[in-house]
Amino acid sequence: MRRVPIILTLLITACLLTLGLTTTHAADHYLTKSSKPSFWVLSDPHFIAPSLHDNQSAFNQIIKTAAGKNLTDQPVALHALVQTALKKRPTAVIITGDITFNCELASAKSLTQRLQPLRQAGIAVLIIPGNHDINDGWARQFSGKQQKATTQISPSAWRQIFADDYQAACAVDNDSLSYAVNLNKRYRLLMLDDNTYSTQPTTDAPNTGGKLKQSTLLWIEEQLHSAKAAGQQTLVFTHHNLYAHSQMKEGWVLDNAATLRRLLNRYHVPVLFSGHIHAQDISADPAKKCATTEIVSGSFSMTPASYGVVTLTPHKFHYQMHQLNLTPYLTTKQRQQPNLVHYQQHLKQLFQQMNRNMVARLGTTDNGLTKQQTSAEINCLIDLNWRFETGNDFAKSAAFVKLKRTTGYKLAAQNPQLTQPFNTLNGDHNLPDHQLTLHY
Repeated sequence: MRRVPIILTLLITACLLTLGLTTTHAADHYLTKSSKPSFWVLSDPHFIAPSLHDNQSAFNQIIKTAAGKNLTDQPVALHALVQTALKKRPTAVIITGDITFNCELASAKSLTQRLQPLRQAGIAVLIIPGNHDINDGWARQFSGKQQKATTQISPSAWRQIFADDYQAACAVDNDSLSYAVNLNKRYRLLMLDDNTYSTQPTTDAPNTGGKLKQSTLLWIEEQLHSAKAAGQQTLVFTHHNLYAHSQMKEGWVLDNAATLRRLLNRYHVPVLFSGHIHAQDISADPAKKCATTEIVSGSFSMTPASYGVVTLTPHKFHYQMHQLNLTPYLTTKQRQQPNLVHYQQHLKQLFQQMNRNMVARLGTTDNGLTKQQTSAEINCLIDLNWRFETGNDFAKSAAFVKLKRTTGYKLAAQNPQLTQPFNTLNGDHNLPDHQLTLHY
């Protein structure tokens, strides 16, 4: 009876190979033989190589428009991440896109060099591109008061820089930068390129939205079918989102997310990881049509510089968010810099500063409130936004219930000019966002 699905799988694979949709590698290559593997997942570091800027006026102006990203301390943060991983020894470290600030070839090369100690220690590094990583016309280097174009990352350059990722793959999609990896005998990882980009260097802004190619969807179904036949559970990684995690979804959710959801549901995929929105959020399908839970990682370059730790057994999945701690890995000189010693506090303050002017423009003036009331209203909205970004907005939590009793919250709730942002940020009623345990 078991011969039918095996023969069917071989026929599907043969047909797709004939169509040129897939390249297969050694199917029995696993990242680990352990039945209890673990991996770390993070997203959107938006790393810019130090060689591309001099911390002068042109670069400082860009920092002011970076919406809370910490662009200057990323080398230190990445070093701390690597050293922490070398100590904890996960099977793999996974990054779900937007690894560069804006597609600078030098940034991708610099980042992969900084991650090389992980590979040398036998820890796999698996990376997929985001919408800022391939042929982005905003790629720049900064010197003094000037900025000028710098070399962009092409699809072929991406494959060369991250050649180790593709060498570790059991299958590679020929029509995108997607690939599949056997974590162990029980789990297969689908690393998907869902971005829309030019195949040539461009002067255009990066495309915010994402869409899986039809040929890539066929490749995904092949991988899901193959994994099922091999007795493997599949976990999926994308840059763009499977579900809407707020009222704002245009440009964030995959254009053909509904098609992907049907595939994932058909093959009982328990979890999909993504990034892109710079917010930590865990969500079951709001429409209750798909059984896949989505875990969105916040931006590693923003508060709270988090990463997720996933531990697996054959029948259990556990995810826990962790905040990066720089202190154990700072040099004597770096310990003299308050921003690094109090890194989490610095990131939160940076985020609040970047958001204050934006929130003030939303309609918190000329509304008959006193200066003190206006300040309370603005501070509340900034706090709500911070809670959304960091996954501290679960509506049933004690902290959020307490927030709803404050004057600032009540004023913001009554301000008609703030209806859209307030409703968008007014508590997560789906799932808590820092941990998830599944049994199957």
